[in-house]
Amino acid sequence: MESGPEPRAASAQRAAPGSLAPADARWREWYEAHGAAVYGYVRFHVASPDEAEDLTAETFLKAFRSAERFDPARSNVRTWILVIARNAVRDYWRRGRLRRHLPLASLRDLACDAPSPEERLLWEEDVRRVFAALERLPERDREIIGLRYGSELDPAAIAATLGIREAAARTRLWRALTRLRAEVEP
Repeated sequence: MESGPEPRAASAQRAAPGSLAPADARWREWYEAHGAAVYGYVRFHVASPDEAEDLTAETFLKAFRSAERFDPARSNVRTWILVIARNAVRDYWRRGRLRRHLPLASLRDLACDAPSPEERLLWEEDVRRVFAALERLPERDREIIGLRYGSELDPAAIAATLGIREAAARTRLWRALTRLRAEVEP
């Protein structure tokens, strides 16, 4: 019995044992190159590391499923994947699963290992103040700060992710940081 063309996924699974199909290799490369940046961005927007991991996985699943729509002439891979992550975070909040505040205890994966318990306590108080101040900022400010410091993107990549000019990204970031500083400092 003759059947139609073999689906791409099935042909990718028929690669020689021990080797990766070209698509699998590309997906692994994307995840290894951009997974930390996506996780860092997402982590600024959700309450727990587990939720951030889930949304990161969801982001890459969406990217892999729509890989044929990626156009390197329009943007680089990181920018394209971060736009998908941005939409995944927005969808997550639209679903309304959680409150909008982030308890400090849930941010352990963002904490640093201070040499002494006293320094750790002082650092946690500072982090608590910064995250409380972030909560008082508009979503637009939280988003650009998350892209810069969560995903460690430069202003050019932020501009590409948000679909704005680089100068506008620099200005928005500077203004967001000014508002954050005003919220943190009494």
